Amino acid sequence: MVSNINKLLASEKIRFLMVGGFCFILTMTINYGLKYTIMTEKPTTALLIATAIASVVSYILSARWTWKDAGGDPRPKEMVGFTLVTLGGIALNAAPQWVSRYVFHLETPYISLLAQETCDFLAGPILGTLIAMIFRYWALDRFVFHGKQARQDAQLSEIIPITRPIPRQKLQAPAGNSIDKAA
Repeated sequence: MVSNINKLLASEKIRFLMVGGFCFILTMTINYGLKYTIMTEKPTTALLIATAIASVVSYILSARWTWKDAGGDPRPKEMVGFTLVTLGGIALNAAPQWVSRYVFHLETPYISLLAQETCDFLAGPILGTLIAMIFRYWALDRFVFHGKQARQDAQLSEIIPITRPIPRQKLQAPAGNSIDKAA
């Protein structure tokens, strides 16, 4: 049983989803705390603030747990890359709610409060988070933590130990033509 859990937690995709689930709960807690207290007239801003705070937590958990074995860049460069990807993710997360509210006017007095809150939840936390999650996983893995490249290098080094370039030597062909061949 413990072995199965350890195998499951060895997958960075599972760890990414667990960090994301925790940060989703954190985002919702902060979002609704702000939205129903001090930011009642600014629901998209409340979502942006909540997402930004959860993103900082996500960085810490991602760098130290999700991609801990990916062999990423030094911390300052990694932090800048994470920040840029996160800003894109925050914009993608808030965009559906912004469109819902300010393009389609799915807000009171045009619709009921219950319908407004349902639309806000479906657009921001559900659709926005889904879009941002897919973007963030792809971008973080590809550009920040270099997980794909690290996995490819690890797989290749298990097949061929990579310690130095393979020297090339020339072999003589029967008609005096030389042929390159790896030693």
